[in-house]
Amino acid sequence: MKTLLQHLLLVMASCNVLLAQGGFTKVIDASNPVTTFTTAGIYKGATWVDFDNDQDIDLYAAPNKLFRNDGNGVFTQLINLPFAPIQNPGGASFADLDQDGDLDCIVAQDPSGVYLNDGTGTFTDISSQIPGLNNYPSWGCAIGNMNNDAYPDFIFAHAAGFHTTGPFPSKLYLNSTNAVNPVMLTGYTLTDSVKPYTVPYWSDYDLDGDMDLFVASGPGGGPGPDFCYRNMKIETGSDSLLLMTSELFASQLQDGQCYNFIDYDHDNDLDLCLTNYAGAKTRFYSNDAGIYVEKQFPFTTTNPNLANAWGDYDNDGDLDVLISSDNVPVKLYLNNGNATFANAIQLSVAGTCGIANGDYDNDGDLDLFMHGSGSARALFRNDNVNTNNWVMLKCEGVASGVSAIGTMVRLKATINGNSYWQTRELLAQNSFQSQHDMRLHFGLGDASVIDSLEIRYPSGASTLITGIAVNAIYCHIEGSPTLCLLSDFLESPERINDLNLYPNPADSFVKIENASNQLYDSWEIVDVNGKVWVQQIGNINFAQPINVSIIPGGTYLVRAFAGNKVTTLKLVKNR
Repeated sequence: MKTLLQHLLLVMASCNVLLAQGGFTKVIDASNPVTTFTTAGIYKGATWVDFDNDQDIDLYAAPNKLFRNDGNGVFTQLINLPFAPIQNPGGASFADLDQDGDLDCIVAQDPSGVYLNDGTGTFTDISSQIPGLNNYPSWGCAIGNMNNDAYPDFIFAHAAGFHTTGPFPSKLYLNSTNAVNPVMLTGYTLTDSVKPYTVPYWSDYDLDGDMDLFVASGPGGGPGPDFCYRNMKIETGSDSLLLMTSELFASQLQDGQCYNFIDYDHDNDLDLCLTNYAGAKTRFYSNDAGIYVEKQFPFTTTNPNLANAWGDYDNDGDLDVLISSDNVPVKLYLNNGNATFANAIQLSVAGTCGIANGDYDNDGDLDLFMHGSGSARALFRNDNVNTNNWVMLKCEGVASGVSAIGTMVRLKATINGNSYWQTRELLAQNSFQSQHDMRLHFGLGDASVIDSLEIRYPSGASTLITGIAVNAIYCHIEGSPTLCLLSDFLESPERINDLNLYPNPADSFVKIENASNQLYDSWEIVDVNGKVWVQQIGNINFAQPINVSIIPGGTYLVRAFAGNKVTTLKLVKNR
């Protein structure tokens, strides 16, 4: 009996430790390579990314580690990767650069690089075709969508004085083809001068429909200017950026490391959290109808802070934040839901830099990988014991590009008797040198149904869906009026509703299998710019293969119409 009592007390003590860590359990399984690998240096990021399209997220850890998620908490480290940098700091940003249906990456290192993914874990180095990138060292990088087309753009930031070679200006690239042959832009301070540019971020901070650019430029101990650019695409139609000077966050001297625009108070505009290093205190700017007001929270202190990683870690319907530093442990600040934050809950140890969140076990809550030095490098599984509901959404673009970078999603639900909107933005860099799971996660508290879901793609295409069930992972394809479940993709990546598309990718012919034998009024194949390449009208049952040999390589949308029903499938055409 005494032994049993001691055991129960031990279990209770373990539970208390778990609760003291905000519901997170550190994974210490020695057979899991994610928990045992080592790398040199400290200033490194991480990315949760589904590189093999099997609908669970894998882990990239800078500078050159990639771990395939095999399910049930099992990861396998991939070898023979082309990432072979030689410096300490670095991170990566993932998106589908060539529109072939899988996620490619850019890597900030020495040398920096651009790598195309074939979907199997083989990455091809195409850095030599990127102008000005030969032997170029950078501290951070980010993929965005500067001009709202189907082809992601990207930037590499060079921290003058912090690399073994240089100094150099930063490199900003505008991409306009599947072949990834971008134009290197000039004419901006960041492209034409040398400064300690650290990590860049794209975000539509003013919600006008184009992605703005924020380049943290922390001198690393002293105050200095960051470089914030407003995108003028919507205002002028031109592919240009305007340096901000009047906004409070742009006019104050910073020691910038990480920008995050998030709606922490549910007032339908984006507030800003900016982690600064020791030269300025970490700052939070509340957006009050377009006027930024500096707020004081438990984390807005002067400390060598790096990441601010936002997510609804307890699924209660509001955004919480993790703050990392190279000299103190990571701390979690839970949002109280009334525009205040609870005192810190300590996670990990000092030396954590990059933090990436994502649901690697597909159980509806956000897990963590923290990258840095020694024991600060750790995997945390979210084991929240509350009964809060949740939903996740994977967005796939057509006219906006497969990865749909820049898509803005709003969700309305009634939580604890209060009905309000939550906002998420699909980004490819949203933590210090790091990237969260691209599936957008919402905590729903006690909400039993999602009242409304509004999805706005960079192309301008917008979809409003109502009456959605909770506790599920959904997928949405740009242009479709409906959602599909992740389980539909797990059964067959091409099956949506009653139609199945194969082979996919296709070469010369593609077949649409009609499982229900329902007659369709018409169907069409449309490219990313809305051009119709193939079309048929009138009592169609898809009996014959479709000749797609004349269609150039790329990603297309196949739409089939039956009365008010529209079935949408994605087609990848080989070159």
